[in-house]
Amino acid sequence: MTKPDGLTARLGRFVAETSPGDIPERVRERARVSLLHNLCMARAGRGRYGSADAYARRFHAVPAEATLLSGGARVTAEAAAFANGSLFHARSQDDTHPGSTSHPGAPVMAAALAVAEAEGATGAQFLDAVILGYEALCRAGRDFDELVTKRGFRAAAVIGGFGSAAAAARLMRLDAEQTGHALAFSAHQAGGLAQVWVEGTDEFPMQLGLAAHAGLRSARLASLGMTAARSMLEGAKGFYATYAGADAAPVEALHGLGEAWQFDEVTVKAFPACAILQGPLGALQGLLDTIGLARIDRIDLSLSPYEAGYPGVDNAGPAFAGPTAAKMSAQFCLGVMALDERLRLSDLSRTTEPEIAAMAERITVHPDPAVEPRLCRVRVTLDDCRVLEVEVNEPVGRPDFDAMARFAQQLAPEMDLSEAGVSRLADEVRAIDRAPDMTGLLAACLQK
Repeated sequence: MTKPDGLTARLGRFVAETSPGDIPERVRERARVSLLHNLCMARAGRGRYGSADAYARRFHAVPAEATLLSGGARVTAEAAAFANGSLFHARSQDDTHPGSTSHPGAPVMAAALAVAEAEGATGAQFLDAVILGYEALCRAGRDFDELVTKRGFRAAAVIGGFGSAAAAARLMRLDAEQTGHALAFSAHQAGGLAQVWVEGTDEFPMQLGLAAHAGLRSARLASLGMTAARSMLEGAKGFYATYAGADAAPVEALHGLGEAWQFDEVTVKAFPACAILQGPLGALQGLLDTIGLARIDRIDLSLSPYEAGYPGVDNAGPAFAGPTAAKMSAQFCLGVMALDERLRLSDLSRTTEPEIAAMAERITVHPDPAVEPRLCRVRVTLDDCRVLEVEVNEPVGRPDFDAMARFAQQLAPEMDLSEAGVSRLADEVRAIDRAPDMTGLLAACLQK
């Protein structure tokens, strides 16, 4: 009697057998937007958290299969996936998939870049692998992300390997069965704890780098004949039961497969802060134009209960452990925005400034069951008795490619690139479907 396919097998078949013509152009456009955004974040994040690069260069320099985006050194594909995945996430400004509480770009794009370079893939093959990697990651993670978080795991870290395994398997041309095994084996390597947000420590980028490395390794092992349990995700002792404590079957993982593409939900970040805070920061920035000479007496931020209770978000200080704690704290980030009408990466180091601490004390986070995740309500009370209020009713961060290219130009100084250099990078991404290999894209990423 033939056993029914498990979830990893069904996702593996989709990853392996989806043809390029099955992927809508709108999805490719969303993928190009995220690719440009994440490459800009990697370029602007160079010099931060260099331990991943140092590890790759020292311990995994041969065989030289793939390129480090930090400076061009060549190392093994697994090491490049780890170091580049960490770099994509170094500024906490890479893209987000709200439905799975994940940052798919770091693990998926890092693994795909490494394998595409090692395998000599075309730009179109690379982009297809990225899209299908996002499908596997986001679908595997979206049913039980809140339960995973409540148990102390970081959802973005523990599901990242599913996406990197899928992207690597696609580029390695693994068949459906092998791809399913690669996805299942990546569950054995899932890890990443939310204690990082409680203490405000600095290892969070490497959580996603490790996910990129684990997925690539899983695909390579599957290519050599390794097999894994059929029900690794949904089984009684599988991933969902163990990491989420789930006692129900997943519903969203396969819903609309092939029609409802996960890239349709992906957002990019305008600010170097937690994804939960992107809407509130933009809303407050818009309100500040109407305040005039009045002073802010208090700010009330209403979030969904899940997001209001997410580790590190409701942190009014007055002591902030460092930049990691600062970028998670609604009170710190909104406090800087209220004082300076902007939030830059350098602001996250201003953790001891009394003026910011005083403003943070006047900001309250309210869990509101009527507010959906990634939406919010910001209420500002002024010292002249006026009350200003704005609601964010749809997720922010969905620019078209031209708008993304303009945003990239604004980051040119932080990327240490000229206007022409940023345009060159944008042009390479825009034309990635026609690229014969990764050479042009990597050269644009590494230009002086």
